[in-house]
Amino acid sequence: MIEWEVIGIVIGATVFVEIAARSGIFTFVSIKMLKASRGDPFRLLIFFSVLTTVFSAFLDNITAMIIIGSLTVVACRKLDLDAKPFLITEGIMTNVGGLLTLISSIPNIIVGKAADISYLKFLIVAGPYTIVAIAVSMWIARRMFGKSVQPLVDPIAKKRNLDMVMAFDEWETVKDRRFFHTSIVGVIVVILAFALKPQIPVLRDFGIEVVAMGAAVVMLLLHAKDVEKDLDRVEWSLVFFFVGLFVIIGVMEKAAVLLEIGQLLDTLTAHAGNVGLMWLTAVFSSITDNIPLAAMLAKIFGPTPEAAAAQTPTLWWAVVFGANLGGNITPIGSASTVVACTILKRHGLKVSFLDFVKIGAVFAAAQLALATGYLLILQSLL
Repeated sequence: MIEWEVIGIVIGATVFVEIAARSGIFTFVSIKMLKASRGDPFRLLIFFSVLTTVFSAFLDNITAMIIIGSLTVVACRKLDLDAKPFLITEGIMTNVGGLLTLISSIPNIIVGKAADISYLKFLIVAGPYTIVAIAVSMWIARRMFGKSVQPLVDPIAKKRNLDMVMAFDEWETVKDRRFFHTSIVGVIVVILAFALKPQIPVLRDFGIEVVAMGAAVVMLLLHAKDVEKDLDRVEWSLVFFFVGLFVIIGVMEKAAVLLEIGQLLDTLTAHAGNVGLMWLTAVFSSITDNIPLAAMLAKIFGPTPEAAAAQTPTLWWAVVFGANLGGNITPIGSASTVVACTILKRHGLKVSFLDFVKIGAVFAAAQLALATGYLLILQSLL
């Protein structure tokens, strides 16, 4: 009953990312982007939001939010800006980034395995939507947050902000240049291995978890000073949560409970189609964890490889879009939005549940509306 491929990806990717992050590579890139913004509020919002999206595609959302969020608070304080619009937007953009690749989020991994979607195919299909969603989200952020993120026009203010951001030293976080450079190479190699696995001899005969676990082993051999400490970085509670979740869903399948739920979903989607399924998934994802939801839907629609192949491709993409984007509606809809609100609270910038919903629901509605149109286009292409 246990999906060991999912377990292997979670463990391998976590260990690899935790060790690579210790080299300072992700903070280095963040400071580079801060300097590139020249201290302009709107440029800073765009650059950090795009960076959050990219980081979320290859890191777990929590790590991406912590790295970008911490630097955002420091930068906003130096530039005398309100950090609230930046952190909320970044928290929302992590879920957009969660759509980009097969390993960006746990629902992607679960659905991708059930539907037999390769890493490269996932990127090709989800990539165009993600790019457009970023652009639309930036337009919404500028409209919603008004003066807080308006571009600077005063030459004196521009010069002051530029001097402040240029004072940051990106190399300060890099303690070991060799470690830093091997981490860069490692990240590139791992991404290529994920994308080109079907074309690589020997590796193509294994699951994608072998790439993740292999990358983790190499990083442990090269840079781990304390292997046990590095392994403790793995969210073992999450791993055992998955084990228990898969067993529970397996029992539900044996007891024909999933069959009953599947028949109900068939009735609901018969009228609304895959678009209706996406919106329904998004609503449930905003109030409950999207991981068990994705696992249950994957088992309902694809209990066997034959059943999964019989489903329309857009059905699987409806689940992916709904599970990821639904987390933007409420502050508890995803781990990254929880982290964003926690950082705000820690620095005395409180955001109530209702305040977040007023903002998040607008972003989510626009992103889901865009996904609706994208699903309709996919129906004619896939």
